[in-house]
Amino acid sequence: MIALLFALTMATAHAGTVAGPSRGAQVIWISDGQPPKPAEAEIHNQNKTFVPPLLIVPVGSDVRFPNDDPFYHSIYSISPAGPFDIGFYGTGPGKVVTFSHAGIVEVHCHIHVTMDGTIVIVDGPSIQPDGDRFSLPNIPAGTWTLHYWSRAAGETTTRVTVR
Repeated sequence: MIALLFALTMATAHAGTVAGPSRGAQVIWISDGQPPKPAEAEIHNQNKTFVPPLLIVPVGSDVRFPNDDPFYHSIYSISPAGPFDIGFYGTGPGKVVTFSHAGIVEVHCHIHVTMDGTIVIVDGPSIQPDGDRFSLPNIPAGTWTLHYWSRAAGETTTRVTVR
């Protein structure tokens, strides 16, 4: 009976658009209870930098860290959303890390202290705004958490209601 009520509620729920000022964010996402399908992605080590320097992946995604440099790297993060340390490794396909929790993961190299990158792990639709406003369509009815992140300001959240 409860399962049927839940199914009917979900079938009659409507979707809406969450839009507004981007507030200088580099990434905006909404935790809407429907995480995107996990993906496979890569951040390359090239010329003592991470390429790309910013990566957005859904929760549960695997990220490979190929080493394109002719020397060793040692990639790690102490970020609460995804701490890891893949140790020293040379040129080649690199190692893979799975990210199981939404949040911000700052990535560094033990050897090359100027290397830094960011992985944003999202648990709902996301966008990289290219202007002063953003729009996230097809958000299910309900009250959700809207996340704003930029390297300069960090992460902030607010609650939004889609009717």
